[in-house]
Amino acid sequence: MVRRHKRPGEDGVARRPEIRVGGRWRLRNWRLRTKLIAVLLVPALTVLALAGLHVQADLEHAQQLAELSAHGRVDSGIDTLVHELQRERDLSVRYVAAGRTGDLGELRDQRGKVDAAAAAVGKELGAQRDRLSDSGVTGLQATLARLDVLTGLRFATEHSNLPPTATLRSYGELISGVLDLSDQSVAGVTDPDLARLRLAASALARVKDQMSVKRALLADALAEGRLSTDGLRALLGADAELAAARNDFRKFATPAQQRMYDDTVIGLIVDNGNHMVESAITRAQAGQNLAGLDPQQWETDATYTVNLAYRVQQALQAETQQRCDALAADARRSAIINVGVVLGALLLCVVLAVVIARSLLRPLRALRLAALEVADHRLPAAVEDILADPYPESPARLRGIDPVPVFSRDELGQVARAFDAVHGQAVRLAGEQALLRENINGMFVNLSKRTQDLVERQLSVLDRMEAHEQDPETLGGLFELDHLATRMRRNSENLLVLSGHDLDDGRTEPVPAEEIVGAALSEVEHYQRIELTATPDLAIVGEATSDLVHVISELLENATLYSPADSTVTVVSSVTEDGSWEVHITDQGAGMPEPEIQRANARLAKPPEVDLEVSRRMGLFVVATLAERHDIRVRLRSAEGGGLVATVVVPAGLVVEQPLTAVPEPPPEITPLPLLLPGPEPEPEPEPGAEADLVVPVIPDDTRRAPVEEEPVPDWPEEDGDRHFLEDDEPTERMPAYQAVLSQWFRTGEHWPVSAARPDRGDESVAWPEAGDREDTEDTQDTEDAEGAEAAPEKANGSRFTGDVPLDPPTLRLEPDAVRGRMSRLQDGVNRAREVRSGILGTPE
Repeated sequence: MVRRHKRPGEDGVARRPEIRVGGRWRLRNWRLRTKLIAVLLVPALTVLALAGLHVQADLEHAQQLAELSAHGRVDSGIDTLVHELQRERDLSVRYVAAGRTGDLGELRDQRGKVDAAAAAVGKELGAQRDRLSDSGVTGLQATLARLDVLTGLRFATEHSNLPPTATLRSYGELISGVLDLSDQSVAGVTDPDLARLRLAASALARVKDQMSVKRALLADALAEGRLSTDGLRALLGADAELAAARNDFRKFATPAQQRMYDDTVIGLIVDNGNHMVESAITRAQAGQNLAGLDPQQWETDATYTVNLAYRVQQALQAETQQRCDALAADARRSAIINVGVVLGALLLCVVLAVVIARSLLRPLRALRLAALEVADHRLPAAVEDILADPYPESPARLRGIDPVPVFSRDELGQVARAFDAVHGQAVRLAGEQALLRENINGMFVNLSKRTQDLVERQLSVLDRMEAHEQDPETLGGLFELDHLATRMRRNSENLLVLSGHDLDDGRTEPVPAEEIVGAALSEVEHYQRIELTATPDLAIVGEATSDLVHVISELLENATLYSPADSTVTVVSSVTEDGSWEVHITDQGAGMPEPEIQRANARLAKPPEVDLEVSRRMGLFVVATLAERHDIRVRLRSAEGGGLVATVVVPAGLVVEQPLTAVPEPPPEITPLPLLLPGPEPEPEPEPGAEADLVVPVIPDDTRRAPVEEEPVPDWPEEDGDRHFLEDDEPTERMPAYQAVLSQWFRTGEHWPVSAARPDRGDESVAWPEAGDREDTEDTQDTEDAEGAEAAPEKANGSRFTGDVPLDPPTLRLEPDAVRGRMSRLQDGVNRAREVRSGILGTPE
């Protein structure tokens, strides 16, 4: 049949919702440190990116300014080169205009200056190459490459028919190309002041160039003596470009720079030069020649004016270079500062993140450690202290708890206080649980004691019923009820152990091991199936005897219950090398699987907490608890051929030598026992097979009675050794050494020698022997083997007869009176065994 699966909650048990933790990369599974890093990483990266862009812009600006500064240093050399080249141009035009017949010394000297200036520019370019961009280096190299045309131009000036205007134009194109390169460098300037300064310097360079052109044109005209139409047109054009360049200069130059120009390019010489230009233009327009104008004077005035303009240009170039260097330094400093600020900000963010993270993680770590400490140590210890408190009714809620060491006012501190509240609530609940357990234990104790009282009353009633019962079957049933009541009493004692109550009766004197085993045997229902071997001559200290008897009886009961009814349980005890007493209880049951044996041994080694399983296996719990009190070791193992072997090892500290039994003082007055009257003639002896089941041996007694003072009794008849008297007197009070019960009561009848004829109780010639005619002898317990051994008959007072008269072991008659007498003796033994269980066999008086 297909089993129908129950839905969640059908059995009444609440089902926990399925918790899906998810993968490690899910946000909720991230560690708090990772989350903090993620939270801080995004803005940090954003700030870093923006700051990086800003720093990069600053660095690029600084690089650009550094390049401009390097370019300015090269431009300073180029300005010198242009200035010297303009001078060479003017001298070359004058030489050509003079018909190439003048002195070449001055021209060649000027050419040397140009070459030196070009070499200086190349050297400076090599020095500033690393600071210049590739495009800047390429442009400057192209400028220097233009100077290669000077060689051909100089040759044409000296050895060709190149006219002066062509020479002027060729030099002018070369100079204009160089000036245009300087103007292109202004395009990359971002600083407005620097850009204006560079534009002003560029305009001033064109002003100076036009002054040089005017000087060359007028020198050519003065050499010819007149100013031609083309020359006039060129001179007017140069004058116009000069005015435009001067206007550009004034537009870009600062007032201070304008004043510097006005204050520099001024004077009588400058004015004379200007007058000569105006005079030449006027004469040319009037169609007149230039007679009266001194060429040398013009050369001096014009050169002086150009030199003044060059001085202003150098001043502007120096100012531009200074400004460019300052801006480059500021840019570098700003970039460094920005980088430092960014790095500092990042470092501050990292430090702040670490501080915040630690402020979060430290309390969390402390909270976690405190929670684990509370869960693993402090709370169990507190609960254990509460449960072990002999006064659990004390207000457990007032017990102090150590707070979690997180005392902030933020959410973590609130969580810590909440955990303290949970901790305190747990301790309070533990106190309530301890109080509840104590109350339940008290209920168990009260109910167990009430049950014990009822069982004791029941046993008293059974004792009275057994004393007056004559039917053997009914008496056997009463004995069975007696053992069941004894088991009920032991079950009540188990409840006392379960509730933590002590079974110690306060006894301090040692008890022989034989009596301990006998007392344990009297607690077992199926005692008939238990076989005992000889017990070592030793004793157990008094404070451990009650618990040890209970342990052995529980193990014996378990062995008889879980083994076949027709099997036997063997009890073997011995003394180990270290002086311990070892008891082996072996049954022939089905046994247990090895895992179950290991689990049971673990529970025997350490008693578990009281739970539902303890109530199901209460015997195992009681054995473990009682054994732990006295360091008694109890172990289970599989027996050979099936079944279990329970081993009880009593430590040497609890084992003492068996004390000698002292002979008690005789009582002051002894009431003589009544003489036994001879009984009626016995029935014919039945067949041995039918009688064997009804033969009950006399339970030997190891106690000694005081001599009986009575009338002399007749001696035993010597002629008839087959006859004896039945002892129908009151039951003899016996020492309940249950070993004797086992050794005698459970023997089969075939082990006893039975006489062929019963003694005639009606024979009045039989008389008790005189008390003085025999020697007082000590009463000893019969420990001989049943085979062939003859037990001496006992008198009513328990002493043995002495003499040479051979006596047969007594046999019971089939009459109810005889059975009742023997059963009464057995009842005495059971009663004394019960007293052993409650008081551990006191010394008989």
